[in-house]
Amino acid sequence: MMMQEQSFSTQMLLTRPPLKILRRIEPFLPIHIQNSRYTLKTVDQVSEFQEVLKLRAEIFSKDYGVTSIASTMDIDEIDFLCDHLIIIDQLTDRVVGTYRLVCSQFSSRFYSESEFEMEPFIQSPHIKLELGRACISHAHRKGAVLSLLWRGIIQYAIKTKAEYLFGCSSVQTTSFSEARSLYLSLEKEGFLSHQWNIQPHSDYRIPNFDQIDPALSPPPLPSLFRSYLNAGSKVLGEPAFDPDFHCFDFLTVLKLTDITANYEKRYQV
Repeated sequence: MMMQEQSFSTQMLLTRPPLKILRRIEPFLPIHIQNSRYTLKTVDQVSEFQEVLKLRAEIFSKDYGVTSIASTMDIDEIDFLCDHLIIIDQLTDRVVGTYRLVCSQFSSRFYSESEFEMEPFIQSPHIKLELGRACISHAHRKGAVLSLLWRGIIQYAIKTKAEYLFGCSSVQTTSFSEARSLYLSLEKEGFLSHQWNIQPHSDYRIPNFDQIDPALSPPPLPSLFRSYLNAGSKVLGEPAFDPDFHCFDFLTVLKLTDITANYEKRYQV
């Protein structure tokens, strides 16, 4: 599959069934972890790839109210430049969780670049692993599943010798004042960094963000976002506003040598 950079038009991806695009699927790096209930692995079958696209479309339409997703599948060009990490429920043999992993060893393109000006970071001489398109079925949103996903991510990072994990962490609100409040809260807690001078592209930038009156209290952090911060991640600059997903995206970066002792011990970094 998707193991070489290829030129796909968005229109072709959205109008042709994936089975007609893909002849086979071969991950860059195979991952396989299993416990008593779940199996975590990299996608290596077309049927699994289709389940990923359907799960993402379902979650994004229900949780974020996204109306721009074509048909019943969420797909873009980056899906053919990455590995897809999935969690399979052994009781139903269905994909109940997924994560998209884009490594700089295999791709020169990243989703985050569509929202943020981040060339100094992308061009830096480090192996980088972008995490994105995280989805977990509602019935399986529990600590064990999130922990299993982290185990897979860390194992993949170790295999690729990645030095940085990064990606867009979404907070579901369309309130500029709430976004400002959360930004100030993250700054106060020491989670904010201006390294690499990263900022949103003009189409995603919030006008006069530093002059917006903050809300009385910030919106709650999603558990995934909080887990990034607990692991030692920093938020790089101001958030980007994504009107299609009705959310704000905060670019988070984790330097693996800065991972917290708790995560280092738990996931054997």
